[in-house]
Amino acid sequence: MADEAFDPEETLRALRDADVVVIGFGWLQERLLIDGRRNDVDGPFIRVVEPVRGPRERLRELRKLRPGFDDPESFVFFPWSGRVESFVEADLFERILERCEGDETAEADARSALQRLFELDREDLRQAISGGDKYHTLYERQP
Repeated sequence: MADEAFDPEETLRALRDADVVVIGFGWLQERLLIDGRRNDVDGPFIRVVEPVRGPRERLRELRKLRPGFDDPESFVFFPWSGRVESFVEADLFERILERCEGDETAEADARSALQRLFELDREDLRQAISGGDKYHTLYERQP
């Protein structure tokens, strides 16, 4: 379920208009990076990326990932507290695909990133149920 403070209009506007959007899924370490900028050679860039310490580090990473582009004019980070499925159900992934329109490579990258997020989400749920590095049992059944 999405965060109660979630503003759908603001989020849709960011996904439509911001040069770069980074989405943090609260329970996942990885982030979804959407760089919607285009030039004569490169189209939008969508990837699942590792977290960074802050905006400056993300800009340095973008310079390496997108050397043909200047620093973005608009950069938005927003947290998503729901699962990946709820992100898709809220039509937010559809907005990302709209940013890729006409660029088959970007569309394929977006779908690949979504698949990776689903894999990470399933692994997180598996660890929550059976125990894992991120989750610890508070109460154990006594033998």
